Amino acid sequence: MVSVFEKFARKYFEEALKDLERARRALSFEDYPSSVFYSQQAVEKCVKAMLEVKRRVVYNHGPELVTVFYEVFSGELGGGFNVVVGALEFLTEYYSRSRYPFLLRGEVLGPEDVVSRDIAERGLILAEKVVEVTRDYLRGRGIV
Repeated sequence: MVSVFEKFARKYFEEALKDLERARRALSFEDYPSSVFYSQQAVEKCVKAMLEVKRRVVYNHGPELVTVFYEVFSGELGGGFNVVVGALEFLTEYYSRSRYPFLLRGEVLGPEDVVSRDIAERGLILAEKVVEVTRDYLRGRGIV
């Protein structure tokens, strides 16, 4: 019988796949901030999917999500662990910057001022790798 945690894991992963596609589309339209945002969302939902399998629920994102993932999965996933942590670290930095204006050294900047094509492409590549790690993890448990 499939547990509610496994059902949540599957749904989180399905939403992550949609966000990954949104990130690809935004990049193709040269909307780099949106691409980064959706890449970050895909990674976050992948991490939450894997945490659900471990019966750990994290409602927040950002540093707390990184910390919980590190605690729960340290020593697991082989090289996939570093892929996920690296993606979380990189994309968490751009979560707010890809959506809102902010103050930097006395200057007000918008998302288009800081999120370049290179950043968006790197974010998308990282998200694609995390999706693969997550897919392998969930497949190994018969969830997807």
